[in-house]
Amino acid sequence: MENFYDATLGKRMQQISIRKARKLFDKNVTIYLQSSNMHFNTHFQSADPVNKKNCSSWWGFEQICNNFRYYNCDNERGKYIHFYVDEKDL
Repeated sequence: MENFYDATLGKRMQQISIRKARKLFDKNVTIYLQSSNMHFNTHFQSADPVNKKNCSSWWGFEQICNNFRYYNCDNERGKYIHFYVDEKDL
């Protein structure tokens, strides 16, 4: 898993698995979603922060991932989602 410092957010980020992302989302931790072929924050596409506070009350983790995959994942940007979290929240 990838571990790096993001200067735009000023945070040390850690790539996590989908299982870990689901658990942290349920604990109301901010998860960052990014297409698999893209770097974390670029001028082409920045990572999408998601947590329970900024989502509709009836949306679950699966619906958020499905919507992100539909609109942001393709042959050019990558077909899969990479999940990132601030190291402080682990």
